[in-house]
Amino acid sequence: MFKNYKDCTDYLFSLERAGIKYSLNNIRILLSSLGNPHKELQCIHIAGTNGKGSVASIINSVLIEHGYLIGLYTSPHIIDFRERIRVNGSMIPKDFVIHFMSVIKPLCEKIKPSFFEASTTMALSYFSDTGVDFAVIEAGLGGRLDSTNEVKPLISVITGVSIDHTEYLGNRVACIAKEKAGIIKKRIPVVTGNLCPVSLGIVKDFCVKKNSVCTDSRKECKITVIKRTGDNFVFDLKCGKLAFKKLCLPLAGEFQSQNLKTSFTVLNNLFSRGFIELNRKSTAAGLLKIAINSGFRYRFQVIKRNPQVIVDVSHNIQGIKNIKNNLEYFEYRNLFVIFAMMSDKNHSACISELEKLNGLLIFTKPSYKRAEEPLNLLRLAKNKARAIAVDKIKNAYSLANILASKNDLILVTGSFFLVSDFLKIYKR
Repeated sequence: MFKNYKDCTDYLFSLERAGIKYSLNNIRILLSSLGNPHKELQCIHIAGTNGKGSVASIINSVLIEHGYLIGLYTSPHIIDFRERIRVNGSMIPKDFVIHFMSVIKPLCEKIKPSFFEASTTMALSYFSDTGVDFAVIEAGLGGRLDSTNEVKPLISVITGVSIDHTEYLGNRVACIAKEKAGIIKKRIPVVTGNLCPVSLGIVKDFCVKKNSVCTDSRKECKITVIKRTGDNFVFDLKCGKLAFKKLCLPLAGEFQSQNLKTSFTVLNNLFSRGFIELNRKSTAAGLLKIAINSGFRYRFQVIKRNPQVIVDVSHNIQGIKNIKNNLEYFEYRNLFVIFAMMSDKNHSACISELEKLNGLLIFTKPSYKRAEEPLNLLRLAKNKARAIAVDKIKNAYSLANILASKNDLILVTGSFFLVSDFLKIYKR
């Protein structure tokens, strides 16, 4: 049916033209045509505006190091589509992608699914075929009508709620919280991350209606930071029946402390219910191997020194606000921020936050149809003397390199698509 992997993924990406379909109709048809492979899986289902990728990756890596066979489904990818679907750290084989898409193509031609509907079906089918012990599933958009919401999990997780994807989820935190809470199932435990009082109240109300126990990770889990640098931090952890000393997470950012609390509250729940065994040695190894086991990179990651170059996939106001605290652990003289964002985001608020960093803002645009024009971003900057618009990412990076000395810092942030295009240029 398809000549090769590229031919296959070109077709898969062409499904993006169908846009986002916030409905469960197509995913149910696709899964049913394959014998409902998702019903065999023991899933950990994770939704949230921010943090769900970190939480999914931490849980995945820790469980792998304890000897379990783990499927991980995340989005979006940075370089290769197969980054989204992994078993014990290895990306889904190209042959499986080709064969799977060849099988479902006739049905795709008939029902016109979205890209995410097709890729979610592929992930669940692959995990079933592989016989994973657990599948860690990250929701894409919202929760209630997200394609991943067809799974019946062992535990549901809501990491955080903030304004994003307003055209589908609503423009108020309460509306978005209700959509995220849509993943809550009858008598299935729920773990929450850093939720505001309004969001937490809504989630708890859903849990009462579904007769599901809700655990606030902020109360359940205590983390004491011993040492923090720009690249990692060492901490002690106490969470329910779990107590570990001097663990190390090789990621930057104070917000990762909350992601750890959420992750270990989930792990403690599964441990307490007898689904998994946990020990300190394998837990410590799982945290250290998060990049290998989960492919988890580019969350405020240093990729070059002298000058320092940091790539960061923050793509909404909550993520952008974290940047200031993250930069406190780095020494530099001048800051250059290469920034791009999708057209459906809150550009004004994000640019306002970035201007507080007192760096030079270089607005640019990735090669993606939803990307906002650099000149439109420039118009939103209050201090035009500290901002410039550059059409191509390659030229934006060249400019930053010319202006930056070895003691300066170049930050690339605002979009997964920006980081993806930047890395392709940087590696060349």
